[in-house]
Amino acid sequence: MNIIRIAPVCNGKIYVVPHEVSLSENSLLDIPMQETVHSAPSPNGKAALKLKERYRSHIHTTEQPRFSVKYRLKSSGQETLYLYILPLRREEDIHFSQGRFITPEEIQEENHAYAPYLQEESELLGMAAELWQDFYADTDGI
Repeated sequence: MNIIRIAPVCNGKIYVVPHEVSLSENSLLDIPMQETVHSAPSPNGKAALKLKERYRSHIHTTEQPRFSVKYRLKSSGQETLYLYILPLRREEDIHFSQGRFITPEEIQEENHAYAPYLQEESELLGMAAELWQDFYADTDGI
């Protein structure tokens, strides 16, 4: 099974929303855009663009998802995940019901509140969020 995930990042933070795990459990926070696909996504990123387009009413940016990493979840090994980053200039460029920006440190400190995928991705997402924060800071003065 292949899973495409798109993580919105802005100002060194990651955007998360509640996802219900099951009717008997509380919601865990995770990134808002995810899709299971049967075949491996093509390198050109068309599947990620299509996934972003599905959520266009929540996202107000011309930025496109950028491929970050392909990995297997340590706990299961059954799923191949394709993680994309969606860099945002302003936090107001995205809005999902109950969504909010968090720091990577919050994921590590309160890992029980976050989905397993996000826990595994937190260090990488933290680096990507900081990289894009620095990039936009450098380009805003140009």
